[in-house]
Amino acid sequence: MMSRRILSMIFILCLLPLRPSHAEIVDRIVAIVNDEIITQRELEEKAYPILLSMPGDPSEEEISQIKKNVSIELVKNKLVIQAAKQKKILLDREEVEAFVRARTQALEKQYGEDLDNVLAEQGYTVGDFEELMRREAKQEILKSRLIAQAVEGAVVVTDDDIRTEYSARMLVARSPDLAFQALLNLKSGKLTFANAVRQYSAGAGAEENGDMGSFLIGKWSEEIEAEIIKLKSVGDLSGVIQTAAGFVVVQLVDRRRVAIDTVSAENRKKIRERLVRLKSASESGAYVSSLWDRAYVKFID
Repeated sequence: MMSRRILSMIFILCLLPLRPSHAEIVDRIVAIVNDEIITQRELEEKAYPILLSMPGDPSEEEISQIKKNVSIELVKNKLVIQAAKQKKILLDREEVEAFVRARTQALEKQYGEDLDNVLAEQGYTVGDFEELMRREAKQEILKSRLIAQAVEGAVVVTDDDIRTEYSARMLVARSPDLAFQALLNLKSGKLTFANAVRQYSAGAGAEENGDMGSFLIGKWSEEIEAEIIKLKSVGDLSGVIQTAAGFVVVQLVDRRRVAIDTVSAENRKKIRERLVRLKSASESGAYVSSLWDRAYVKFID
């Protein structure tokens, strides 16, 4: 099995567009977003790290689904960047350079001279990598500023939110199709959650019927908790959540409020910060959906 060190190096390389001398795949257009395009190379670069993180060798069906999800995210990113440019959101050059320096220094600390060698093998210099990071930084800053403007005033986190304790169950399926099958059987009442976990789950929690225990926000990944906070009634089910571990379905077992003084001041701060991110993401998702509704988007097979 490949070491994490080697996999991380591969991840760095997959971020870099191949130079003409290394390119073997003829690029093509996979989507049109208003008057801009998304290319096959962009899709492959974004999908590769996700596929690399999956356990075992993904099937053709799994690869197809991952690429479909990635193509949708690329369209959303394109729409947000277009909107940011239309609103003439300004960039702080020093903020961009700070982003590049932090990313480069982190990689240099981790890999030392190996980073130069890995890049050199592909015909790149550290300067090339920094320029790529600079482009990504500009996009990320534009997106974050636009979203911040769009959701300003819409995100409110109360003490009741902070002291809400959840109990839930989680099913982790290897493929989206299995996750959707499980969800359909759960919604139709054909299976209990415990039976669905035993039949469909690939996670270690299958032996405990997927029990996640009781927890305050901050214990699980943000993708999962973003869905958990939307569940209001006992028995409510999430949709299928794509995570690094697989395709997840969550069921709410209970939610109750604990005394605020049982949550430390430090933990309250952390929970508040996470809830702001989760609620901002929810509001930003609605905003991006509105951009999509008004845009011309076409996927090309």
